Amino acid sequence: MPQNSVPFPVALRGVAIRTSDAAEWGMGRSRMRQRDVAHPFHGVSGAELDLDTMFGRCSAFEPLLLDGQLFSHVTALGLYGVPLPPWLEAEPLHLSVRFPRTPPRGEGVSGHSLRKLTGTIHLGFPIAEVGFAWCQSATILSREDLVAAGDALVTGPRIAGVRQPGVTTRERLESVAGELRASPGSARIAWALPRIRSGVDSRPETLLRLMCVRARLPEPLVDHAIPVAGGLVLHADLAYADARIVLDYEGDVHRVDRATWLRDLQRRELFEDAGWRVIRVTSADLFGDPDALIARLRTLRRARTR
Repeated sequence: MPQNSVPFPVALRGVAIRTSDAAEWGMGRSRMRQRDVAHPFHGVSGAELDLDTMFGRCSAFEPLLLDGQLFSHVTALGLYGVPLPPWLEAEPLHLSVRFPRTPPRGEGVSGHSLRKLTGTIHLGFPIAEVGFAWCQSATILSREDLVAAGDALVTGPRIAGVRQPGVTTRERLESVAGELRASPGSARIAWALPRIRSGVDSRPETLLRLMCVRARLPEPLVDHAIPVAGGLVLHADLAYADARIVLDYEGDVHRVDRATWLRDLQRRELFEDAGWRVIRVTSADLFGDPDALIARLRTLRRARTR
């Protein structure tokens, strides 16, 4: 059978392999050059690979991992489930080794040789311990996004109305920051640490809170519990209790998912029946015309705190 028509083995679909191992599966060079085969890194091939997620990209690199190499920096944060800025989607994978080993090199890879590095296993990958990953990322992320990453790490999901522990604690981040004192990014770390809050469910919520403070408004409360009709307790994304104002950030899912949209309508009615004014903030407000949002919020606060 011509190599061009050799079917890709079912067992390998979605799995990255070393290109040099393809012959063991009955596939020659011509078969590996077909359009259904991806080559995400030099020496790696695969069909039906998931290259749109951090987990998928790390899985694609896994055949090349050497002992002692760890996924680190923002790559590790992505594996820990931290929402990252969209521009980082095209960022090379970050891998680190202990100094004086030579840092990993290659297209699509950003290598680091670090004097202080602690690793663990997460999702089956060797990865920098969460506190180290967060501190390492200070050389890449803005101050605001470093806070957003910290918020995500210390905030766990809400299950049956109870907030669960996060991936780590702010105390742990502070401990590692102390250990890495004077390392690159230490000024951003020092700025971000006291601004980390637990209970934040999205990156835009963090950016909105920081924007309010930057505009010299009081810092809004995070995940504020508000009793409403029927004995229910709802949690506002952000709130000004003195003015009884709720700030709820609405991403695209709130617009395109009917169930979410209906739940949002009910949520707003319950807040307003309890005497709270709800401001629904969108990406257009936060990233398009933040000055208009701040002016509106300032006016509303002034009227409701008289």
